[in-house]
Amino acid sequence: MKDPANDSLAQSFYEGVPEDQKQRLGAFRQHFPYSTMQLGESDWHYIDTQDGEQVVFILAGATTIAEISFNTIEHLAEGNRVIAPDYPPIDNLAQLFDGYITMLDRLGVDQLVLMGGSYGGWMVQSLVRLIPDRTDKVVLSAIGPPNPENSRQLEKMLWMFKLMPYSLLRALMNRSFSRLVSEGELQPVQMLMMAQLKEIMHNRVGRKDILAALLRLIDQTENYHFGSEDLADWPGKMLVLMGSDDPSTTPDKRDAMAVLYPQAEHVVFEGADHSISVTHKEQYYLVLDSFLTK
Repeated sequence: MKDPANDSLAQSFYEGVPEDQKQRLGAFRQHFPYSTMQLGESDWHYIDTQDGEQVVFILAGATTIAEISFNTIEHLAEGNRVIAPDYPPIDNLAQLFDGYITMLDRLGVDQLVLMGGSYGGWMVQSLVRLIPDRTDKVVLSAIGPPNPENSRQLEKMLWMFKLMPYSLLRALMNRSFSRLVSEGELQPVQMLMMAQLKEIMHNRVGRKDILAALLRLIDQTENYHFGSEDLADWPGKMLVLMGSDDPSTTPDKRDAMAVLYPQAEHVVFEGADHSISVTHKEQYYLVLDSFLTK
């Protein structure tokens, strides 16, 4: 695993980002370095803040890299133990979740909070159905229900993703991320986020990681059931956070989530796009902190 703090190419992506923002990310990397656990024949990389009685297990978005959530990891670490793994290039959920459960067992974690935004929110929706007895709370953000039609379209395009030059595949992924951010002048914290995305996609994620992420979505909608009755007997609490201007959580998808999770607390942040925790930081963490302390 490359060390982005010591990689000159990685640093080039941060040109134009305010110095104080770059220092924030650098300080996070020093304070919460990655750990590695060997599971089977593979090395699984994860961040573990270690301190705190309540464990929040955060699954990353489509970048596959846990550090993209560093703002939330850093905030939650003030009162919780946060464990945030990268996604290894595994293309089926059964094997992925088996690895995560083994990781939690080895780290001595029994009960936990599951949290996921965007792509990670899809993964969490399957994982809570697998381990409801170990899950006290669930936080989903910036995502709708798993989407079979989206998976069918991905399946039709897989051959193209496998054959196209990786530079083009990476550019397509970067473009899809950019579309989730509101147009206009970026705030300094958004500039950092976009630079971090480019670094991750160029320097830390390969074709096999992207293809595995897409194949997991296909596996999810083909082999996992999602209905409002699935968690009817689960005694835990759930929070669903969405932005009113997020193209990935349009009103119909917000309505679908309300039907799928009638027991959840649903909060919509007016004017927020996909990066709610960045653009609406104070409101977002106020709601999140209140939920986690219930």
